Amino acid sequence: MKLHRSRLKTALLLATMLTPLPGIAIARAEPAAGQTDAQTTEAAAPVAAADKDDVSEMIVTATRRNQALSKVPISVMAFDQEKMDAQGIKNIDDIARLTPGLNFSQQSYFSGSNTNISIRGVSSTVGTGTTGIYIDDVPIQLRSIGYGSANTYPKIFDLERVEVLRGPQGTLFGAGAEGGAVRFITPQPSLTDYSVYGRSELAFTEGGDPSYEAGVAVGGPILQDKIGFRVSAWGRKDGGWVDRVNYADNSTVESDSNSSGTHAFKGAVSFALTPDLLVTPSIYYQKEKIDDTSGYWESLSRPGDGQFHNGYVQAQPVDDKYVLPSLNITYDFGWSSLISTTSYFDRDANQTRDYTFFDQELLTPGSPYPTIPGQIASGFFGEKQNNFTQEVRLQSDNNASRLKWVVGAFYSHEDQVSTQRNQDYYYEQVLYDNYGLTFADLGSAYLPGGLVYDSRAESKSTQIAGFGQLDLNVTDELTLTAGVRVAKLKNKHSQVIDGWWAGGRAETAGESSETPVTPKFGVSYQYDPNNLLYASASKGFRAGGAQTPVPTSICGADLAAMGYSSSPDTYKSDSTWSYEAGSKNNLFNRRLQVDANVFLIKWKDIQSSVFLPTCSSVFIGNMGSVTSKGVELSLSGRVVDGVTLGLTMGYTDATYDETITGNSGVVLVQEGSAVSNMPKLTLGVSGQYDFAVWDENNGYARFDYTYTAKGQSDDPHVYSYDPELTPAPPTHMLNARAGVTLSSGLDVSLFVDNITDANPGLARYHFFYSSPIYTNRTFRPRTGGITLAYRY
Repeated sequence: MKLHRSRLKTALLLATMLTPLPGIAIARAEPAAGQTDAQTTEAAAPVAAADKDDVSEMIVTATRRNQALSKVPISVMAFDQEKMDAQGIKNIDDIARLTPGLNFSQQSYFSGSNTNISIRGVSSTVGTGTTGIYIDDVPIQLRSIGYGSANTYPKIFDLERVEVLRGPQGTLFGAGAEGGAVRFITPQPSLTDYSVYGRSELAFTEGGDPSYEAGVAVGGPILQDKIGFRVSAWGRKDGGWVDRVNYADNSTVESDSNSSGTHAFKGAVSFALTPDLLVTPSIYYQKEKIDDTSGYWESLSRPGDGQFHNGYVQAQPVDDKYVLPSLNITYDFGWSSLISTTSYFDRDANQTRDYTFFDQELLTPGSPYPTIPGQIASGFFGEKQNNFTQEVRLQSDNNASRLKWVVGAFYSHEDQVSTQRNQDYYYEQVLYDNYGLTFADLGSAYLPGGLVYDSRAESKSTQIAGFGQLDLNVTDELTLTAGVRVAKLKNKHSQVIDGWWAGGRAETAGESSETPVTPKFGVSYQYDPNNLLYASASKGFRAGGAQTPVPTSICGADLAAMGYSSSPDTYKSDSTWSYEAGSKNNLFNRRLQVDANVFLIKWKDIQSSVFLPTCSSVFIGNMGSVTSKGVELSLSGRVVDGVTLGLTMGYTDATYDETITGNSGVVLVQEGSAVSNMPKLTLGVSGQYDFAVWDENNGYARFDYTYTAKGQSDDPHVYSYDPELTPAPPTHMLNARAGVTLSSGLDVSLFVDNITDANPGLARYHFFYSSPIYTNRTFRPRTGGITLAYRY
């Protein structure tokens, strides 16, 4: 809908007055990056013509061109802005909870900032990522080169949609999308229409502090058909609900210490320099600050009574910010489009971790509690990530042609620095009190600043790739697909470590070079406009690299038990072959949508984390092969007028194909054991009732329920097995929302998340076999509130 300039001021004023809280933001569905308004309209036309009682359908760009979701011959789960608002999606955790096959986990120990994201069981916490993370066409995932390495994710506000591509995407998206990709698609400036989107929220968590947000986004033509803009600003504060307490008597030190806040800004301007040439520079900024860990100590907490406490002696804050400037250039030849995307991703993340109990237990196994008044130890972690990427692709535009194609070239240079500095002025005193020794007796000393460990690791990676994909309509119904990507990858790794833990100063360096080829083959059969069958075979790839050796001074016993004198300083690449068959159907006069698939993945030479239980460190090893198999199902139906029901289900079984032993014969991997502790089965049920209230004002009420089966247990035959680290139990999450959408564009709704106040232990952990301190994580307690949204 067009918004005249005189009405734009009124709409903006209303959006910013939705709440008195600070922080602003804006949004609307625009053409995807690199697409023109005309291309989007053409792609959307078949969907817009559908009957009013149809289940709505989304346009996605999973194959690098606009297609209705039901026409895309791969497994894609997509969420547009309105759907995310209706389901209360705020972050990557919510997306994973609602997407079969996508698993997202977060640690409970230290700051809890380390995360793992995986698709269809292709899961690894070390090395390069197995899941690609994209903002538009820009990859932002990192390589794990230190104990503080973790991905960052855009928060959910000014997004047109999120696409989860399940299965290897190596042909069109490259290395790092070995198991799949998650794409955060931002709205683009319009040259013709004004739009406004505002959202504010106030929520209350049982036993915790309030949460609130406010944001507004606006866009439209500056000069009709020539220059357009889009700008958004948004802020959110999530109140804490875990108290930091004195570990000795459980008295409160800081209430609700785990609060967090995020601010984001995006600005973009499009210039139609000629009718065929569109140039769009943009910048995206996000800063997240977490005040303390959301992990709790089991011995100090009573989850059933809503009491969550951690006993660390200091807060463990995380400060993570990034800026992403980019330049998109699109030239429309008529028969094809040339699209260039240039970007620079600059990220700086810092965190503090409480090592007080860890350091104490290193010297006094089984007794982690401080023995000296005021005893404290800190770990300071830093992560800097600078990625330059350039992609150029030429793709056909004629959707009626029997041959559709895309060819392109990609270049990236990634520079990543990971630092760790452990400070403990009390370490030598504890050493002397227990063993009568000083650092001098052992030929060592503190580093400046009371450091017992100082590490700086740097990884420099370059990638040059060429790719292409052809889709040939052999008949009106039958389409054959073939594609390939050839890349040249180079990685250099260097590290300097020093201090007591490192056994003195050491410098290491290594490099690797590989030329992966990732093909894809597919066939699809559109036997009528509403029913599609497809099958595919595709390859995924993850680069190898060099790694930091674990300190032999504290890990020597573990290494010796495995038959190693030191940990390996390199690891190889690994790869997947995925075979998938699926069906997408619009049934009963398009009132029911069905998306179902089965898959089989063969994953070999897996980059795996080898855990050393005595010193609580890890190194990367290539551990054999895995078979992952499963099924995914998504149903959405308008059962009667005004009532829509949905069902999602995912089942993934990923297990090792063989037993792997270390040089001394200890078992590192057991045949038939699970790749990770993730559950095999996830299930989601949703429903929405839409009804008229008065005139053109409409009401709605919906619920979303998700179930996750019990996590898989570790195999007791494996050397790192710890019987106390039990898998997560089955989980249940029920959310509900009800509201009214006014003809003016204002939407007012009330919601309750985690209605049953479920509090399952999701990530039980302790540092050492003998440690009595167990940490865990759970869902945010029951939270209710009000959301105001405005669209025009």
